[in-house]
Amino acid sequence: MKRFGILLSISLFVCMFVQAQMPLEDELYAYVLGIEGRTHLERGAFIKEQLHKMNVGYVTAPFKNISLVKRDTVIIVGENIIVRLGSGTKRLVVGAHYDAFKDSPGANDNGSGVAVVLALIQHLQNIEWNYPIDFCFFDQEEMNLMGSTYYINQFIIPKKHFAMINLDIEGTGEEVFIGPVGRNNQSFIRYVYEAAQKTGYPFFESAEFPASDHESFANFNLQDIAISIVPKGDSERLSKYVRNDYKADSINMPKVLGVMHAADDRSNLVSPASLKMSYEFTKTLLMLLNGSQK
Repeated sequence: MKRFGILLSISLFVCMFVQAQMPLEDELYAYVLGIEGRTHLERGAFIKEQLHKMNVGYVTAPFKNISLVKRDTVIIVGENIIVRLGSGTKRLVVGAHYDAFKDSPGANDNGSGVAVVLALIQHLQNIEWNYPIDFCFFDQEEMNLMGSTYYINQFIIPKKHFAMINLDIEGTGEEVFIGPVGRNNQSFIRYVYEAAQKTGYPFFESAEFPASDHESFANFNLQDIAISIVPKGDSERLSKYVRNDYKADSINMPKVLGVMHAADDRSNLVSPASLKMSYEFTKTLLMLLNGSQK
């Protein structure tokens, strides 16, 4: 009961300051504070609570996966949370997974991505969207990208899909890492480059990018891109890490991996400035894409 009271106080603290129109960096960081350390169910409830405070409607898409592992039946349940805005023919998807690795507070992985998507919804909900756009909070990314795969099976019509933008690991560093470039994003990658030019942020692109929910879209041959904010030099290290079959020596180990999936993934290591970089870059990209349909 005491723990519930503490969580409620944190949630009220977050909502109060967001509603008071605090500076963007503080708003983003408050979302991270509000979701870190919560249980799986509490993380989903936190997102719904924030959307309710924004007066934004959403749909939920529960799913269940039953598999056999070494003669044991494994049942995994989840729930994607989706905010649907805009209208048009080709759909945009902006996604961030909200589940956390077991026993990890999940501040950067992926409370940071959740924070950026929440802020995008908060500040862009009244835009006249020339695309239908789904802002998705995917569940069970840590379990073989399960939530995004179910979303595709439930909602995606390939000929009506334009692009998916995935946000995962947004809270540490000063370098925008984009990828995988050149695979399924030929018709919109130029807008990514234009967003990099407009924002002026340090930028690194790669054909090799760590797996996350964008991979589900690639598996269905759907256009996708992922955006992360990482420490200087980590983009190149991560690219080599993927190219080397997810192996790295201690000298070339990407810094961002030091706390991923660990008890140290806490908000004290998340930078409000990094969160703002992710928000501004993604917002710029979305505005460019939206303008392309006028």
